[in-house]
Amino acid sequence: MSILIVYDSIFGNTAQVALARAGAVPGSRAVPVRDAATIDLNGVTLLVIGSPTRGFRPTPAIQEFVDGLGDDMLAGRRASVFDTRLDLETVHPAPLRWVMEVGGYAANTLERLLAEKGCVMTGKPAGFLVSGSEGPLLAGELERARDWLRDLVAAANAD
Repeated sequence: MSILIVYDSIFGNTAQVALARAGAVPGSRAVPVRDAATIDLNGVTLLVIGSPTRGFRPTPAIQEFVDGLGDDMLAGRRASVFDTRLDLETVHPAPLRWVMEVGGYAANTLERLLAEKGCVMTGKPAGFLVSGSEGPLLAGELERARDWLRDLVAAANAD
């Protein structure tokens, strides 16, 4: 199985998740979005897109990358998405948690965009938690990221 992980990272947290995932499954590679413009998706079995959540959305670079992918490149292609996000339990005052829950996360937007372009979404969008606005990742999140990709591969192989 050939897995391509395209990601953007501002403080390095999303990059850590992407690289941990790429190391978890043979045939996986992680590419920063700045280097992804010329990537050929032929032969890619599973496309994974990751972004930090910024203002309830993916970064502009990831948004631009996804917008630039033609429907013909994505129709029927398996895809999955993830983001890095604040741990809501650390957000104060507590009413701000509600705003964040309602506003959504980058992964939700990415899932909708890829599905609209004809991707077959595999697994649920994943959110990996950071402490504070710049991180670091919370303890155990890299392990959870590796497990999430292994589960995606297992689900894709079962179909």
